[in-house]
Amino acid sequence: MKVLYWDEQSGRMKVKVESQDDLWALYNVVEKEDVVFARTSRELKGSSGTRRRAMTLGIRVEWTEFQPFTTRLRIHGIVIAHPEEYEVHGHHTINVDIGDEVTIIKEEGWPRHALERIEKACKRRAAVVVAGIDDSEFAAGIIHDYGVQMVSEFYFNIPGKMDAEARVKAIESQYSKAAQVLKEICETHRARAVVLAGPGVWKELVAENLRNQLKGISVFVENASSGGVKGVREALRRGAALKVLSEFGIVEEEKLLEELLQVLTKCEGRVAFGLEEVEKASELGAVEKLMVLDELLRSPDLELRRRVEKLLQEVERKRGFVKIFSSVHDAGKQLKNLGGIAAILRFSVR
Repeated sequence: MKVLYWDEQSGRMKVKVESQDDLWALYNVVEKEDVVFARTSRELKGSSGTRRRAMTLGIRVEWTEFQPFTTRLRIHGIVIAHPEEYEVHGHHTINVDIGDEVTIIKEEGWPRHALERIEKACKRRAAVVVAGIDDSEFAAGIIHDYGVQMVSEFYFNIPGKMDAEARVKAIESQYSKAAQVLKEICETHRARAVVLAGPGVWKELVAENLRNQLKGISVFVENASSGGVKGVREALRRGAALKVLSEFGIVEEEKLLEELLQVLTKCEGRVAFGLEEVEKASELGAVEKLMVLDELLRSPDLELRRRVEKLLQEVERKRGFVKIFSSVHDAGKQLKNLGGIAAILRFSVR
């Protein structure tokens, strides 16, 4: 993402969308009652019939919709600004895609967590590919802030050990195939790094093949108990992969949730669940790390949304850490089951 214009006093920011993760960032930043300007199109009636016209419209946001693993964000609202030559009224949906420029106005100011999300999106580099491989299956995925997009998955058919020669040839063929698939994924998604996870030597064989083919792309290996999709998931929690993937939200969410559950088993009083319980802990200055489901910041319940926003501001003011969880990722679904809000506390409040 690129910030093209930013005026803190007026709350106006213009950005350029450069990736799917940028769309996800905007989805979490744009809220109800914000004003959004963007290039769009609208069907207009004229003397010669109905025609679709390209124009820049400003809308006051009512809702947003993001479909994971697509390149489109929908922002719906009431038209408040239009070109002089056209009469445009009522509701309109702006479809934001990669390459589009969008102006967002927050009339009451930008909260810290929203600015940090924009800043993080601006710093993000190219994609990272994670693959799980063993002697029976292969899977590869692209890492996004909102989840893992699986882009390839297949099974190996390796002859038994009784036919040694055929087995060796099949293994060479299959790991060459896996390396070629990964090479194509990296080129398509302009990846900067590949993490290969799995048991045994398969990951090493594919990594060596890749290093000979890919220049300027880092290739890492990580031990995992299995290959395939399970190996990809396991890699997200492992050492080498964590270092490579540290800038992605889903990894941070997994680590925080794991830490929350560890603290809970050691000292129940140092965790809080649900809005009311966390609010009380925040009043005492006890919240060290706050986890909030993104759905709550887009809730149609205005009172609930304001309570959550006030809680975020209060925790940040008292130097607590705030993390917004993606509702489409596994960690976000777990947080939802815990009430959508949870906190690790500096000290016990029970």
